[in-house]
Amino acid sequence: MLKTGDTVKVHYTGKFEDGYVFDSTVANEPILFTIGDEMMIQGFEDAVRTMHVGQRKTVKLKPEEAYGTYDPNLIFVVKRSEVFGDKQIKKGDELQLPIEDEIYALTVIDIDGEEVKLDGNSEMAGRDVIFDIELLDVLDADDEGFGDFEDLEDFEEMDDNSAYY
Repeated sequence: MLKTGDTVKVHYTGKFEDGYVFDSTVANEPILFTIGDEMMIQGFEDAVRTMHVGQRKTVKLKPEEAYGTYDPNLIFVVKRSEVFGDKQIKKGDELQLPIEDEIYALTVIDIDGEEVKLDGNSEMAGRDVIFDIELLDVLDADDEGFGDFEDLEDFEEMDDNSAYY
């Protein structure tokens, strides 16, 4: 069983129940992440924690384990002229707006004259998702160094003046 601090290298494909693939690393480079750093959604990380190198697993995650439940409190109605001025907007536009000292990613879901309805929920919110995961490698939290990164371009391009932190 993997522990917090272990760095893992995985390939994955994320899809909805209807088979639509929303993300995959399989045709590209695998991802590296550290267990416990909250880079990945909780259900994905929990599934990887129980795997061993070379294992493949398919997990179905409920919204609470994945991208969250749909929150109707994240629907905002704003006055077009006050928020957007003369900027042209249309239904489906995605934008970022500061609201109460935070930046929200919002989607325009309706425009009715001067009123614009915005949705702050992720498009993934409220949906069950399925991940096909393959654990390729593990760098134990107690190991020193960063492991074998020779296949990653970022590390190949470092010169003698580069610092490792």
